[in-house]
Amino acid sequence: MSRVLAPLVRLPWRRIPLRPFLARRSYLTPSTEPVPQLKTDHRVVNQAPTTAVPIDYAQEYMGKPAPEGVNLMKGRMNVNIEGRNSTIRYMILRDACKCNLCVDEHSKQRKFRTTDIPPMIAPRDVKWDGMELQIRWRSDIEGWSPDHVSKYAVEALRDQGPNPPRSDTGKARRKWLWDKTAMTANQHWVSYEEYMNDEQAFGRAMRHLATMGIIFVKDIPDSREMVEKIATRMGPLRNTFYGMTWDVRSVPQAKNVAYTNVSLGFHMDLMYMNEPPGFQLLHCLENSCDGGESLFVDSFRAAQNMRKKYPISFEHLTKLLLNYEYNHKEHVYSNSWPVVETEDGDPKKGILHVNYSPPFQAPMISNEYVHKNWSEYRRALERFVYEIESKGNIFQLKLNPGECVIFENRRVLHARNKFNTEQGQRWLAGAYVDEDAVLSTFRTTRNADPSVWHQSGLNKLTFKRIKLTKGATSAEATAENKGTE
Repeated sequence: MSRVLAPLVRLPWRRIPLRPFLARRSYLTPSTEPVPQLKTDHRVVNQAPTTAVPIDYAQEYMGKPAPEGVNLMKGRMNVNIEGRNSTIRYMILRDACKCNLCVDEHSKQRKFRTTDIPPMIAPRDVKWDGMELQIRWRSDIEGWSPDHVSKYAVEALRDQGPNPPRSDTGKARRKWLWDKTAMTANQHWVSYEEYMNDEQAFGRAMRHLATMGIIFVKDIPDSREMVEKIATRMGPLRNTFYGMTWDVRSVPQAKNVAYTNVSLGFHMDLMYMNEPPGFQLLHCLENSCDGGESLFVDSFRAAQNMRKKYPISFEHLTKLLLNYEYNHKEHVYSNSWPVVETEDGDPKKGILHVNYSPPFQAPMISNEYVHKNWSEYRRALERFVYEIESKGNIFQLKLNPGECVIFENRRVLHARNKFNTEQGQRWLAGAYVDEDAVLSTFRTTRNADPSVWHQSGLNKLTFKRIKLTKGATSAEATAENKGTE
């Protein structure tokens, strides 16, 4: 041993290779016998619990058990609503109270701030019958009576709001997608008298406008003022630099192609604004010249066809931002929009708007993302234009004096054929109404008479009712379907 260690002792200590010695050093002999396992008939005894059982605070808060379907926890409660458990924080639940003490019964405005709610608020009494939740609070808002009771119907606990987006009157409502054949069979006409003075007829008209995106009014008195009356029946006029209402007729050196007699391709109005108008009206006052027919296309149907046939191109349309501008001496506007706008920007979710207006497109030179993906974007646009301009998708008619078309601006693309001003005249009066105003009218007419709202009157032989989400086109539904929420 001394002969082996002597050379190592004479070496500098930094040069001694210690790792091999340390790696081999062991005072234990590995056992070849299997490690004994705990024996039990209940396998979960040997496993850590995956979920913690919530502590029940009912006795601490109320001095009694919570009602069936309710579990009180620290800071929040569980409520079984129609078989599904919903967890709601006490502060957020208190914030949602709409009793007369919390919300003025006339103005519908709240009398407290969210920050007025004590952070340690908790229930001191709870009642729940599956339809209504009633709570008396411990440590309520300062100045509130101890007798204050918050009451919540099932609808309030779902927190859908007064006009839920996915309801039949909401922003993400289901639509009846149409082509030329379907619109020819189901175009909805209502007389001016019924539209203005018959609540049921007006309700049916609004139902068709909500589902199809376009309706027609006939037998309108011969007056330039009528377009304003028709528009304000749905909501306040949208004022723009064109005015509260405006005229579509040919003028020399027009600053808008609509004010010429040339053909006008499919487009949507005011895409260069931050909030393009939701609905547009065109009232025909004179149309005696050759040509000048109005053309309409359901852009949602075109987009849905693309989602079905070319899903990658459809996704590109949700990402492609097109620039729009109105650049004149008196007014300068610019904005950018995706061609197809979906819920939460998710291409797999429902379509909310289509934004497409070639006459007012602006350059995209500075958009590096467009440069990078141009080949894919151009192909997607070509396919979209092909769907729009397919003859089977275009509904055409020539408006007569005393007729007005109302359509959803960010769904229904409109165009116009060339007309000859040497013989006769063409004069339309126009107006805009914002989307939120019309959605409000949809809801109030539905609330006033739900039975009328549910009567679609659509030709069941020509329609497929389609939810505008991926893969939904395979499910057919006819006008006999009465589902509305």
